[in-house]
Amino acid sequence: MKFGVTILIIVALAGCSREGVSRIPTAPASPVAPAPPAPPTGSALLWVMVISESGACIEGATIQIVGAQGGGEPIPQKTPCGAWDYDGGLLLRDLTPGVELTLRGAANGHGPREVSFLPFPMPGSYRAVFITLSKTR
Repeated sequence: MKFGVTILIIVALAGCSREGVSRIPTAPASPVAPAPPAPPTGSALLWVMVISESGACIEGATIQIVGAQGGGEPIPQKTPCGAWDYDGGLLLRDLTPGVELTLRGAANGHGPREVSFLPFPMPGSYRAVFITLSKTR
């Protein structure tokens, strides 16, 4: 029995040996060009607040996207709001980075105002914008 186990071990070790095995040379791998960057996706955030010339949040003000990244109905800003409270206003999500955005702020007793800008240099960015309205006479 010992003789059979010894033979089995020798055969197993011989099978693992690389002696006598010829290898086929392989060609060097060609360099792979990196994939082009994916186009920016809508992942930027914008916090908007409509304020008066005094810097106070205007109750009942609305914000509307009017160009470039779409358009839609005026959306009331959340009140109470305060620029230093980081609360209220309107949080716009899923905007496309690097694409111009035009917003219109409006409120009763104030003249409307449009603001255009390139708000997001890269995906995942976040920006705060204040649209200042003047009282109408």
